[in-house]
Amino acid sequence: MKRGKLFYRYEIVGAQGFSLIQRLSAQKVPVSNVEFHREKIILSIDCCDSKKLFAISRNMCYNIRRIKYYGKVSPVKFLQKRIGIALCFAVFLCVCLVFDGFISKIEYTADGQYFANQIEEVLKTNGVKENSFLTADLKSLEKAIYSKNQDISFVSIEKKGRILTVEARKAIQKTQPIDVKKDSIVSTVSGEVVAVNVYSGTATVKVGDKVKKGSLLIDGYYEWNEQKVKTYALGEVEIKAQFNFDYKSFASGEKYKNRAILLAKESLNSEQIVKTEVAQNKKDGQIIYSVTLYYLVVVG
Repeated sequence: MKRGKLFYRYEIVGAQGFSLIQRLSAQKVPVSNVEFHREKIILSIDCCDSKKLFAISRNMCYNIRRIKYYGKVSPVKFLQKRIGIALCFAVFLCVCLVFDGFISKIEYTADGQYFANQIEEVLKTNGVKENSFLTADLKSLEKAIYSKNQDISFVSIEKKGRILTVEARKAIQKTQPIDVKKDSIVSTVSGEVVAVNVYSGTATVKVGDKVKKGSLLIDGYYEWNEQKVKTYALGEVEIKAQFNFDYKSFASGEKYKNRAILLAKESLNSEQIVKTEVAQNKKDGQIIYSVTLYYLVVVG
């Protein structure tokens, strides 16, 4: 850009502002409209010299901030002379505003993954889903999710770009009287261990282990001086179990798939469902929807 077309006005905070003016002058950088204030100066320079200003002041402990620009090709005058560019800029802003509400992905964080199915139902009821525009109020969604499930103690929904993040926290269960009569704790279901909390005794499983119904989870002993000392078993082991349900129909479609899921959930009768899978097969002229529900069980 040619000199004299565009000027930047800077606010420079720091001691010895006059020293900076002298160094700029020595480097043949013209300044204008200089204002001296206590511990700061305000000046204007040609946009072509802006890089020189930062280079000269690099080791002089100044805080430099551009506060305005003016001249024959300032942005306002530039757009006034070029209405086509102004229109394109306006269209660009409109597109940004429209796609700002677009959701390409929904993520569940913290304990949100455990309540993904319940949360997803609330979101869909309010018209919120992936690859769609967000029209619902986030605070209203948080209240709806919180009131829907008593096991959720905290919900936060945040949108960053095109990703909607749902953070949920499990409610702390009411404490029960300590049972010191158990010699051991065994599993009541088959599944995968997802959490282990031992208050007394020794855990015989860890997170990720596969267990069967009747497997020993916590044994009533602790080790002292390389010996096993008998005590009571107290603790909780959270297990992700699965429930299988088949629904037969003479027709296929989303309606029958949803009916199969609903009947499976009613048969299981659990509020701790964390994942749902559906497979469709055909046998003897019938459509079979095989529903697999993954749910959480706390054994203690």
